This record gives sequence, C-alpha cells and structure tokens, in this order.
Amino acid sequence: MRVSFGGERVEVPDDLGRALLAALRGERLVEPPQAADFDDLTALVACISRVTQHLNVVKELAMSRADASDSYSNRRALGIAAAMAPSQLGRVLEGHGLPRDRRAGGVDLAVAFRTTDDSVLHLAAEDDVAGLPSFTLPPNPAQSGAEPTEFAGRELEFYYRPQVPIAVADLGRTAGYTLRPEQGPIACLTEQVFDALFGDPRIDPTRPNGR
Repeated sequence: MRVSFGGERVEVPDDLGRALLAALRGERLVEPPQAADFDDLTALVACISRVTQHLNVVKELAMSRADASDSYSNRRALGIAAAMAPSQLGRVLEGHGLPRDRRAGGVDLAVAFRTTDDSVLHLAAEDDVAGLPSFTLPPNPAQSGAEPTEFAGRELEFYYRPQVPIAVADLGRTAGYTLRPEQGPIACLTEQVFDALFGDPRIDPTRPNGR
C-alpha cells in the first residue's frame, strides 16, 4: 500500500496502512493483521514500533509547545487530549523543561554558550552573561540526519537565566527541546541557541524525547 503526502509517496505494509486509516477515522474496532507469515508479521511489528516511537516524540513536542504557548494554558484539556492523568502529564512536561507546578516558577532558559577550546562566547556579549549561572556539556558527535554545525563535537559551556516565566521565555518552536547536564538543571533553549547548535529544526526519535 502506498501512502502519499505533499507529493511524496511511501510504501507501507497493507496492514499498517489499514490501521493508520482506521485510526485517523477514529474507528474503535481494531481489525487484526491479515498477514500470516512470521517474517511479514515481524516486519510489521518493527515498522509499527518505528512509527509509534516517532509519533510519541511528535506528541510530546506538541504537548510541550501547547503548554508553553500561554502562561495559563488549559492543562486539563491538554491532559484529556493526550489521554494522560495529571500526574503523568506533569512528568512529561517536566521532562521537557516545563514546570510541573507553574505557580512555583518558570523555566531555566539557555541564552548563550561558550566554546571551551577557544573561550569564545556566542550569541551574547560578556556583559550580558556576567553573573549568570552556567553548566558545561561534554562534546557530542555530529548528529545524523542534518548538516553538523561548527559546534558539533566541541565542549560547550551554556549560560542560562533561571526560572524565567514561560510568557517571557517565548520558547516558540523550541519548546520541548532541552539541555541536560548529568547533575544540574534542565534548560530550555532560545530559538537562537537551538539554531546555532542544531541548524534546521528537526525531530530525532533516536534521542530521549526527541532532544
């Protein structure tokens, strides 16, 4: 079965195509796969796992962006849409750098970084980061699926503003993408920091929560 979107056609197993169509139609009845061969069924399972993993990443990013779109976003409606209990929703949003209890503060917002090999500060002046807390992330290999930036594989020290209110942070399309030192804060990224690190926005389902 071929699935087309935006002029691009992708070949998918017939059972997966029928399942996707039924899901998009909101049908409650789940039809069992028609394939009977072991190899065909195993390939179907692997394909569904890849699709499910990718969709879960998209779902969490959509949830985090919805929550970050407004300081008083309706989390009850968001939880219903995500089919999640409030506690589970809170854990997911917290994993994307958003406060579980919005009354307790905002987000740690990475606004600039320094390449430690040459001590050059990027995206800000020295006066702008004076007094700001920071953390260092070890070098990361160039990521697949996009052109590596000049900062790939280099140790970076990030400067962040702690507990910035969501309305002021203006996360936009970077909501849901975070930086995590092994022991330290979860920091959201400004769009400028994100673009400098990763280039064009993309979803990488091989990384935890797509970050």
